[in-house]
Amino acid sequence: MNKLKRYRVAHKGLKEGSHSFRFVLDRDFFDCFKATEGREGELAADVEIVKHGSFIEVKMRLEGLVKATCDRCLDEMELPLSGEMKVLLKQGDQEAGNEDDFIVLPPGEDYIDLGPLLYEMFMLHYPLRVVHPDGGCAPEMESVLGEFVINEKVASDPRWDELKRLINN
Repeated sequence: MNKLKRYRVAHKGLKEGSHSFRFVLDRDFFDCFKATEGREGELAADVEIVKHGSFIEVKMRLEGLVKATCDRCLDEMELPLSGEMKVLLKQGDQEAGNEDDFIVLPPGEDYIDLGPLLYEMFMLHYPLRVVHPDGGCAPEMESVLGEFVINEKVASDPRWDELKRLINN
């Protein structure tokens, strides 16, 4: 059974107007994608699909906690994650033109596959650098890191100082 099947919404049967859906992104969801950070945890995804005459607007909001590894101390931590994304869909011919503003659904497509869109939103809002808040790292690792930090002030060249003074005026 396809685990991403529950993230599909039949748009053909939806009337014009706003429709709300709620999905849970958990380990089963993230196992469907390669190279995912934060596989452990649970995120709530609220999706609002607004169907208009010629296009469909998909508004997504993501919120929850995932387990991550701190890049500074390598200790495990809970990372709060939240974000929003809006996508516009329209039905048409893929060959007619590649529009950057819309995702084009093939004419016979009855479903909106939200799985890849939710995954993309998750990855866009996952931080590049994951670290504990100040003082949250493991004390043992903080002491080891403290031994290797170099706090050397570089002496400035007086010629450059004079040029900087001219620029700042």
